[in-house]
Amino acid sequence: MRAPRGTARALGALALVALTGGCGGTGGTTTLAGDPSSYLITLSQLPTPDFIVYQAVKQVGPGWLDEASSTAVRRDGLVRAVAVEYYRNVSFSTSNGAITLTVAVASFATTTGAAAAMLHLDTALDARAGAKPVSTGPLGEGGHATTTPGTVEGVGALQIIVVWRVDNLINSLVAEGRLGGLQLDQILPIAAAQTANERAG
Repeated sequence: MRAPRGTARALGALALVALTGGCGGTGGTTTLAGDPSSYLITLSQLPTPDFIVYQAVKQVGPGWLDEASSTAVRRDGLVRAVAVEYYRNVSFSTSNGAITLTVAVASFATTTGAAAAMLHLDTALDARAGAKPVSTGPLGEGGHATTTPGTVEGVGALQIIVVWRVDNLINSLVAEGRLGGLQLDQILPIAAAQTANERAG
């Protein structure tokens, strides 16, 4: 997790506490064959104007959400996964909304494989200590979120992770910010916008 630059490393410790997986439907035959990076939410689609690109789009491995699940995810037919990280340089102690957003898209060879990978991630990530499942409402072929509280330099912090599937793509969004200032309903429109990118091809 990143906050104003001076607390970025401390927030990073919270990011390791818990992640979450999403539940997807069973396999169909539809696949989206575009470059996964073309589906990622862009800077101009973020909800506030003060985000910057903290880490540019880059390829990530099969353990992008859970390292222990990487072998299973690879066997499920992972083709390529990419991620981008956005950051707001604001005061963490009084902030509202996300301070960091890390967004990823993972492409699988088949929809069936993507659905299987979602099940593996559900099992591994929902079991992490401190994660509280929260409903996302309709999101792709199935979505799941968790919230995980923590403390950063004496200030309550919150990590929200949303994972969802669109055909053969698994999406993840990790938002981190101040406890009480970050809410799931601030994050879901971002996930919906990325889904729209994918539906548009």
